[in-house]
Amino acid sequence: MKTMNRKEFIKRAALFISAAGLGSSLKADDKKERKPNVVFVFADQLRAQSIGCMGDEQAITPALDKMASEGLLLTNTISSQPVCTPYRAQLLTGRYSHRTGVIHNDIRLPDNEVLISEQFKKAGYHTGYIGKWHLSGYREDPVDAKSRRGWDFWAVRNCSHDHSNPVYWLNESKEPIEVPGWEPEVQTDLAIEYIKKKKGEPFCLFLSFGPPHNPYKAPKKYLDLFNAKKLRNRPNVPEFDSSVEEKDKKKKKDSKSFWKKKTLHAYNAMVTSLDTCMGRINDCVQEAGISENTILVFTSDHGDMLGSQGHEKKQRPWEESINVPFIIRYPEKIKKGQVRDCIVSSVDLMPTLLGMCNAPIPSQVDGMDYSATFQGESQKERDHAFLFNVNKGKTGSGCDWRGIRTKEWSYAHHHLGDWLMYDLKNDPYQLHNLIDHPDYQAQKNILKEELKSLRKDLDESIPLKGKLPKPTQLPA
Repeated sequence: MKTMNRKEFIKRAALFISAAGLGSSLKADDKKERKPNVVFVFADQLRAQSIGCMGDEQAITPALDKMASEGLLLTNTISSQPVCTPYRAQLLTGRYSHRTGVIHNDIRLPDNEVLISEQFKKAGYHTGYIGKWHLSGYREDPVDAKSRRGWDFWAVRNCSHDHSNPVYWLNESKEPIEVPGWEPEVQTDLAIEYIKKKKGEPFCLFLSFGPPHNPYKAPKKYLDLFNAKKLRNRPNVPEFDSSVEEKDKKKKKDSKSFWKKKTLHAYNAMVTSLDTCMGRINDCVQEAGISENTILVFTSDHGDMLGSQGHEKKQRPWEESINVPFIIRYPEKIKKGQVRDCIVSSVDLMPTLLGMCNAPIPSQVDGMDYSATFQGESQKERDHAFLFNVNKGKTGSGCDWRGIRTKEWSYAHHHLGDWLMYDLKNDPYQLHNLIDHPDYQAQKNILKEELKSLRKDLDESIPLKGKLPKPTQLPA
């Protein structure tokens, strides 16, 4: 493995960016024929509830808040399978996990799947991918050239969460390059270099940030922006670990403050670091003179429970796990300052981006093309999102469960039967599970039948099995 400093690495990557692909012959001043650019940025494990424009008063996210005011903010964007590899497969193919076989982490995306990058190439776009890939098989495997289908330029790592020492495979490089520094900042440097080099031709750039995925650590300059003692957990985070004996006062005190003093502080700081990076990307797009005709998106693969309901991380059917931020700005076609509650699933993103760019949408996609809806030309939207999780095995987290999420309700069952049902309008923090409430059995049966019908329509019949997720020992 080679090691390069940040400046050297960006200089080397710039050579690959310039040389990669033929792209389109269209010039930047050919406005009548100019296709929109795409800059699609997504975080790893960032829940919707932790950015300012989605209601978190503790968040420091001025760039994302500004982006939302200049575009469209969607409040009901759902990760259909809230875990890293399956989401990425859904994003790039527009197909549900059971279709591609990518049903849990560390499964290689089949070589016969049609990727969004390949479709953009057919439409005359130059394409680039930067950051976490996690589709080449086991997370520590090298990213081979065969994985790079349709990406003219890429600087990727398969999967690692050492955010301070990123490692990249550059195009056809035979060995990875380590670049010390805060990973999102290095990746943002790469993205800016890409945009500067490719601003004269239609391009599609995907940028996959690693934070705020655990381990929960952040540079001091971002941690110092928060007063950890004043940070508050969401109302659905248990106050303390009831399994701790009352006589052990110190342990009980430590468990009560665990999420507030350590995890939540670092998580918020990581989110702010991403916000700072998004501000730089936005400035670059503006300075390049391509802002009006660039589709800029910010979202996440899934959320993080961060102690809500006594659980941590992802692969849960609760809102903190499945509800992700989604902001899209496209001044030429999308009216600014909109907040909409459309149900948008992760499988919808591929056909929607292709639709907005008049690129060919493969016939086998499961997702819905929202391009006309986002651009104010249609009112068409989903009634519900399909929720899915498969337990990886004894070492995997979560359990096998299926669910359905509408604007008003969420419902999930697992291998033992009914599990959760919440009235989201009247109980946004999901404090009251109505699954066994006698007054709501009719509503449960409606959702249960809708889910059954949905699974049949999607030809999803993987048997449900596995252990139930348990609350963590600390207030999870």
